Parts: sequence; structure tokens; C-alpha cells
Amino acid sequence: MQRDDMPLFRWQPPVKVILFPLTKRIGKVRHTAQKLLGKQGDDADLYWKQVMSANRKHLERIGLSDDEIDDQLREFFDAVQGELRRLTYCGQGTGGAA
Repeated sequence: MQRDDMPLFRWQPPVKVILFPLTKRIGKVRHTAQKLLGKQGDDADLYWKQVMSANRKHLERIGLSDDEIDDQLREFFDAVQGELRRLTYCGQGTGGAA
């Protein structure tokens, strides 16, 4: 048996390309953050749950595994939080004098 004939050397990890990962959808991230800035309490919670539910359904429809979906949603959460910080720091948030 030659070294090149061994199955281990031919193995390739499965590749799944996500054409538009949630974190790269800058418009969606910014829109979500802007909407959240205008909401408080239960309204903000309800809106966030609706956004995450819609994102989860979309990712399930395109065939991602539960772990991949969780990773995408976690990264989206981080992106929205970063945008909220940016908006607040730049004084674009709603209310308050900065």
C-alpha cells in the first residue's frame, strides 16, 4: 500500500458555505440595533425575540445544524451589541445628552 492510497490522506472535511452570514448583513445588524434603541423593557424583549426567531427559522430553512445556528445567532447578538455600543458612543442613541 502506497502512502497516497491511505484513506486518511484523502479525507476532506465537509465544507458548508454560508453566502450571507448574519454578521455580514450590516444593514440588518444596524436596523435591529436602531430599533432596539427606540424600545425599552418588554417591547425591546419582544422585538429581540421576534428577530431571533425569524433568524433561526431562516437558518433552519437553509439547512444549518443546531450548533451552526447557535453560532450564527450568537455572532449576530455580538454584532448587534457592538452596533448598539457604537450608536450610543457616537451620540446617535435616543434621548440623553452626550
